[in-house]
Amino acid sequence: MTEQQKHFPEFYVTAPQACPYLPGRFERKLFTHLTHDKPPPLIDNLLKSGFRRSQNIAYMPYCDGCQACVSVRVLVDQFHPGKTMRRIMQRNFDIVA
Repeated sequence: MTEQQKHFPEFYVTAPQACPYLPGRFERKLFTHLTHDKPPPLIDNLLKSGFRRSQNIAYMPYCDGCQACVSVRVLVDQFHPGKTMRRIMQRNFDIVA
């Protein structure tokens, strides 16, 4: 196995299962294992391209004929709440997290 192959992720697809978001639909996930030998830029590129991370797994929805799930990254330093969000925060000022 070459050094390049060692760093390139192997991808897998899960079997169809009930969609947790849309009733009557099925979902599949495309995923790869994130191991210690994978370079950090590779992991960063996966996340930038729509993969989500859960511990040592990077995954993304991979559903036939459906694109309803869209991964969104919020750039915190560029985020400014709009009128609706300010109203919601004002209405819920007493909630402590």
